[in-house]
Amino acid sequence: MRDPLLVVVLLVAAALRLYGIDHGLPEVYNPDEVNIMARSLSVARGLDPGYYLYPSFFFYFIFAVMGGLFAFGWALGRYESLAAFQAQFFTDPTDFYIAARLVGVLCAVATIAVTYGLVQKHFGRVAARAAALFLALAYVGVRDAHYLKHDVPSGLLFVLAVWASERAFETRTIRSYVAAGIVLGVSFATHYYMIFLAPAFVLGHWAFRRREDFRCVLVSGASSAVTFFLLSPFVLLRFPTALAHMRANRQVVVDRSLDSGAALFPSLPSYLEFLLTQGIGYLMFALMVVGIVVMASRSKRQLVLWGAFPAMFFAFITYTFFAGRYVNPILPAICAAAGLGVGVVGSKLGRWAAMAVAIGASLQPLYYVVQIDRLFAGEDTRTVARRFILDHVPSGESVLLQSYSVPLPQSAASFRESLRVNDAEAELDKRGKYASLLEVAERAPQSYELYFLGRGDEHNRIYTPYEDLRAGLAPVSSQGVTTVVLRRAPLPPPKDVRAVFESVRREGALVETIAPANSDSGLAPYLDNEDWPPSARHTHKGPWIEIWSLSPPEP
Repeated sequence: MRDPLLVVVLLVAAALRLYGIDHGLPEVYNPDEVNIMARSLSVARGLDPGYYLYPSFFFYFIFAVMGGLFAFGWALGRYESLAAFQAQFFTDPTDFYIAARLVGVLCAVATIAVTYGLVQKHFGRVAARAAALFLALAYVGVRDAHYLKHDVPSGLLFVLAVWASERAFETRTIRSYVAAGIVLGVSFATHYYMIFLAPAFVLGHWAFRRREDFRCVLVSGASSAVTFFLLSPFVLLRFPTALAHMRANRQVVVDRSLDSGAALFPSLPSYLEFLLTQGIGYLMFALMVVGIVVMASRSKRQLVLWGAFPAMFFAFITYTFFAGRYVNPILPAICAAAGLGVGVVGSKLGRWAAMAVAIGASLQPLYYVVQIDRLFAGEDTRTVARRFILDHVPSGESVLLQSYSVPLPQSAASFRESLRVNDAEAELDKRGKYASLLEVAERAPQSYELYFLGRGDEHNRIYTPYEDLRAGLAPVSSQGVTTVVLRRAPLPPPKDVRAVFESVRREGALVETIAPANSDSGLAPYLDNEDWPPSARHTHKGPWIEIWSLSPPEP
């Protein structure tokens, strides 16, 4: 690695993504992380995850990482046996999630290195340095590398696809086309939305070679299809079920966006606002526009190579329900174009002007990076609330919670009663998740009888639908509930949820409020699966938590 500045940028990028990597642990407050980890560990029971909202390869990969974690820990004496390793996950899953989150960190750093090499080849060293710096400091990239998700690894797969595609178009060998197809297949098997690499590859071949030797494209298509099948076989073997899951996901991701009423690109304003204010900032966005214009004027081949997939992908996500993390797969292209914009400045005004512009463009996203790292390194409001309850609510009391709220230890009696109510006592005979969780409950020195608001499918929970409490809290008071924990949302809650909140305020007494900021001035909290920006005014990440006391029922 001949450029010392790149080494510095990579070290800074790694440090920003490693700082606070253990956020929340041993609790996990992002439901997507919980779901991905559960699906990955289920590979121990069989290769078919039975879940097709995502392709299977990423689950297999994380499972292999967990295997490496066990081998490394066993060699060091941290885990005495495989059984002890499995039990550790239910007792304290910190090791598991840190190892899995490190995948995102490594992919992010590798993405910067590959992007630097490609941009240097196409646009020169000044542009490459700026692109690497922009990627290192991009808020959305730093934020999402702290989570176990598909999006940051997909950014790495994009730049590897650019590299492999260009190599195929330039060398013109069947072997290079097969290799490019393998990279595309790995990408498709990681996340369905990477499928736009396929038409981008066809456009790339046309830009470089027109109709010449088009059979090579068919060879790449065949190798990508075979690779996808090998890495995610059950998507095809269980295709009717997979298709049903995809349709259900479409209702959540796409149909909600279309329900907004806008006919064309309904989520475009949200994505543009996110990019301008948080994701990359105004100046970097302007440099990106300059870079795209210059790229188009210099070389249509480079424009297709860098822009075909991002253009199609971005058009697609503007028809999905807005989520800032979807920007990650095209973030390298955004930063490459912005880097080219800096290169243009350097060619006209000199190296120092280019450096000043690059540093200036980094300041806006860097502000958000500093704030999010500060919050990741601190405590979540739900962690603070858990400690308060353990200190002030006697063990054995009955507590009513919302889902994704404060993680409290459940008593063994409450656990067994929940299984009985859900007709799931047979789950204990399987010696799986529920048997392990019961063992943890039996060892807990302090625990509670837990009840949950809403609906769900966890067998160790007794749920009370919100609509059952429209008239008041008598149904849960009669079960002995003496403490209610509410999670206040920054948006107005649905009618049934609002009715329960009003009943709690009418019938209970507020004991404690744990807020994400020192003053409740309308500042939206930073939530793990949302896109409200972090602020210097935030003291914790996580929602507002209210702890209420209910009078015990009269005998």
